[in-house]
Amino acid sequence: MLTNEELRLVYERALIPEHLPSYVEAVSSGEPYLQDDCLCFARRKHLIFIGYPLGTETGNPSQSFESACERFRPTTVSVITPRLWFRDATYKTQSRDSYYKLDLPLETIPPELAYMIRRASREVAVGEGTFGRAHRKLINEFISGHGLSEEYRQIYKRIPHYLERSKTARLLEARRENTLIAFAIADLGSARYAFYLFNIRSTNEHVPGASDMLFYEMVKLSQSEGKTAINLGLGIHPGVRRFKEKWGGTPFLPYCSAFIRRDPLEMDGLVNKL
Repeated sequence: MLTNEELRLVYERALIPEHLPSYVEAVSSGEPYLQDDCLCFARRKHLIFIGYPLGTETGNPSQSFESACERFRPTTVSVITPRLWFRDATYKTQSRDSYYKLDLPLETIPPELAYMIRRASREVAVGEGTFGRAHRKLINEFISGHGLSEEYRQIYKRIPHYLERSKTARLLEARRENTLIAFAIADLGSARYAFYLFNIRSTNEHVPGASDMLFYEMVKLSQSEGKTAINLGLGIHPGVRRFKEKWGGTPFLPYCSAFIRRDPLEMDGLVNKL
């Protein structure tokens, strides 16, 4: 587990959502550890390795990965990193994407976005809220209506647990009177970054511009907390990318993931050293 000093350092230097211990702990049930300057989460014989060094450009993720495997002896490992260094035969699946970033302060809003916000404001009110039955209903609707992998289904199901554990997560909601139209979750735990984690809308009650209202509220909240940028998360698919790009989000950090089956008794020879 992390010491208080390690926890302070992690939140001070957090660059991506997976650097937030309370978030990854909640969705994976893994316990966080620092291995050199890389964060990892251990649960039984599974290891989640975050190959983005915390605040340094000289870190060696491949070396830290080997050290973490020697320390925890996992049989399976989930890795995310800017660049995979493994031989193709060592990992089962992979995906590639980019994290998006919006620099702050946001000086101007494009006219079309300002129009959508004004339009939505005639129907809904936006503010901070507390997770409840209506939010859980929207999550269940979202899971049922999207072809999510089992991994992502579990992440969405663990949102209530994350909000219970986190001291830095903020829930923003859009309501038409007492009806919940949409909600978003941001985490302000990092010293420099806000993290845009979730945006979930009702499948039955649609208000054009409600998501833009929520996003703008998050921008204002992030600026008031002194953040210099918002990590908008991954591109995922064209619809998500379009939403992020219309607000000025740009890709700033490559993302690769891999799932590895590893024999803890045969640690040598699986990794090509840089």
